[in-house]
Amino acid sequence: LLLQFITKNGHCNVPQSHVEQGNNLGHWVAYQQRRPNLDQRQLDLLEQAGFKWNGARSIKSDKIWDTMFQLLLQFITKNGHCNVPQSHVEQGKNLGHWVAYQRVLKRKTTLQQRRADLSKRLIIEWNR
Repeated sequence: LLLQFITKNGHCNVPQSHVEQGNNLGHWVAYQQRRPNLDQRQLDLLEQAGFKWNGARSIKSDKIWDTMFQLLLQFITKNGHCNVPQSHVEQGKNLGHWVAYQRVLKRKTTLQQRRADLSKRLIIEWNR
């Protein structure tokens, strides 16, 4: 519904009272902005849609990504490569899924430039 709103209005600044197809999209958007437990995939999807965060959320998104990137560096140090099996878990975090998702973002050209630049230095095999 958010994507429909963006297509129709050219932005994602949904008024809190806005209803789309019988659903209160405005309340949902407001909730996402303060929701503490969004995972990196959810954060990335919303950011790709042009979702506007308050400063704390942007910092949280970057911190989550940076944490996963550090886990990838540790994996490379241990294993000598960055071909992380999709089911691989590192320190309780699904690193394999995260790497696979970064590849998807790269293919869609929606991986943030800073993140793509850092990843290039590792020569991540993007086309796996």
